[in-house]
Amino acid sequence: MFGKHILFMTCSLLALVLLANGPALAGKGNQSARGNGGSGFSAGKGMNPSPGVSAGNGNLDQWWQTLPQSERQMLHDRHEIYQSLPPEQRDRLQRRWQNYRDMSPEERQKMQKRFQRWQNMDPEERDRLRDTYRKFKELPEDQRRQVREELDQLRDLDPAEKEQRRKEIYQRYFPKE
Repeated sequence: MFGKHILFMTCSLLALVLLANGPALAGKGNQSARGNGGSGFSAGKGMNPSPGVSAGNGNLDQWWQTLPQSERQMLHDRHEIYQSLPPEQRDRLQRRWQNYRDMSPEERQKMQKRFQRWQNMDPEERDRLRDTYRKFKELPEDQRRQVREELDQLRDLDPAEKEQRRKEIYQRYFPKE
């Protein structure tokens, strides 16, 4: 449930950084379009591209030039994907990126841990969670709230009992047709 959100947030973060660094992706190119040669990128909290590199004027270009070619190509491709999105999806990504930037370091760390857990998860388990989340979204709001409460009560149980109760909750709210 959270993994999909975390994956989307991570991709959103990267897309937004790429959007903000559009001129840098094109190389040194059109310096006049960037004013005094800077990227126009305003680094918010936690936004330095690399330790020791500030996001002011030429430093972003310097950071870009130090990236391996394969990484630059990957970022460039992702930027093109972002540019191809409809404006409403780009706006949504920008809002999500801003929400991420506004998070406390603890919240970011929690989100990164969830993302790592999702990445390391079995593909079958991911599919099961996606399916469960899709079914969860189809439930009426009162049932969703009740499922959340019941799942929250499982947090302190030992793993075997937790899994057994999770299966019971699943069968109760998502019976097989």
